Amino acid sequence: MIREIIAEVYPWESRVAIVEDGRLAEVFWADQDESVGNVFKGKVKDILPGLSCAFIDIGLAKNAFLYAGDVVIPGVPKGSQVFDHLKQGQDLMVQVKKEAFSEKGARVTGHLTIPGHFLVLLPHQREVSISRKLTCNERREHLKKLVEAKRPGDVGLILRTACIEAEDSEILAELDELLRVWQEINNRYERQKSPSLIYEDIDVLERTLRDYLDIDTSRVIINNMKLKDKITNYMDKKKVTFDFTVQYEEGDLFEKYGLEKDIRRTLRRKVWLKNGGYLIIDQTEAMTVIDVNSGKYTGKDNFEETIFSINMEAAVEIPRQLRLRSLGGIILMDFIDMKDKGNEEKVLATFKREVARDKAHTRIIGMSGLGFLEMTRKKSRYGVSEFFTDECTICNGRGRTINLFALSCEVKRKLANMGYLENEVIVCEANPHLLQFIANDEKNMDYITRRIKKKIKLLPNPEMSIAEYNITGSSDKA
Repeated sequence: MIREIIAEVYPWESRVAIVEDGRLAEVFWADQDESVGNVFKGKVKDILPGLSCAFIDIGLAKNAFLYAGDVVIPGVPKGSQVFDHLKQGQDLMVQVKKEAFSEKGARVTGHLTIPGHFLVLLPHQREVSISRKLTCNERREHLKKLVEAKRPGDVGLILRTACIEAEDSEILAELDELLRVWQEINNRYERQKSPSLIYEDIDVLERTLRDYLDIDTSRVIINNMKLKDKITNYMDKKKVTFDFTVQYEEGDLFEKYGLEKDIRRTLRRKVWLKNGGYLIIDQTEAMTVIDVNSGKYTGKDNFEETIFSINMEAAVEIPRQLRLRSLGGIILMDFIDMKDKGNEEKVLATFKREVARDKAHTRIIGMSGLGFLEMTRKKSRYGVSEFFTDECTICNGRGRTINLFALSCEVKRKLANMGYLENEVIVCEANPHLLQFIANDEKNMDYITRRIKKKIKLLPNPEMSIAEYNITGSSDKA
């Protein structure tokens, strides 16, 4: 596998794409208010035992949601009735596990995780776990003994896949660093008043490098020269020994490398396979259901071989779609029925191999009595559909409408890369509602004007739909 990391960074948002073997596999978004991974000293505002949750003031616009199973109170043993020990106005250390979005507040947890490149420190656990992808028993045993001898007894650890090639000294040095971070978090918790931020996780680009930069990565491409140097220094500090390049390129990189159209395709229910078959992906509140269909593919004379070919391609494409769309929870897949059990096992083996590329925690249950392949996938961020669209207010949420924030980010990216035009004025014609949303962001519009050294004229057109816009050059200074 050959992996590339392509990053676009603007003042209002950052986007990082993971491209594997020439195809978009995953994409991450973050705006300037990103808070996933941050640790807060929060204050309990409301306790709702009937809904097994509490709402915590962490200093953001909306109170954060804390599920009962995520409550951690020092000194209270597991299995206790947490609401017997939780009081309104009480201070609590929590970490954001899911970003606030639209009308929803952030989702927080008391089960803190402090991740590094080789290890993840679990301050409120005691166990040492090792990545399932680390399969050599001798290596697993060595690593477990290594960290068990060094770690304090009151914290847990996860040894990540990167430990496969790591030197013992590198792993132990990172353990010391993570323990130092945890001590600093505790010190800040004692000193600061609630609500307050007591630990800020690294940004989306550094997080992606931490999780994905390995021997499979051939290059990192970025549109910001300062960050290019920062990445180079970051990797020198981490003493990366494998070969990869950090490359600076101007312009709209997602458009240039054909990623934009791949992102847009993820909003569709139907996904075409190369052989003419297709997938239907339906998301519900309870689960995601994926149906495999033969479509235009008729194959050769042997029906079983035709079905096997379609299922094999689907077994590769479905894990990619799960990552790309950031689908989580219960997932049911209806592959086309095969009579040959050997073929069924090959399809399942292929599916497991592709799922192994996923950094999210997954669990493949197996075939149900009705013939569905069942699995679960942990979801920690909002998906493409949730980012680009909102629930339709006219049909009571049965449909989706365009999200103005996401669309305005797209328009601003286009405007920020119009500096090559010779025209003195750039005209953006669009629906008045969209233009008002863009005009309200005065700070970033000023940044774009300075960057391209041109005047920007916003031209309202009530005849255009909310999703339409047209950007052109003009010599008219008025």
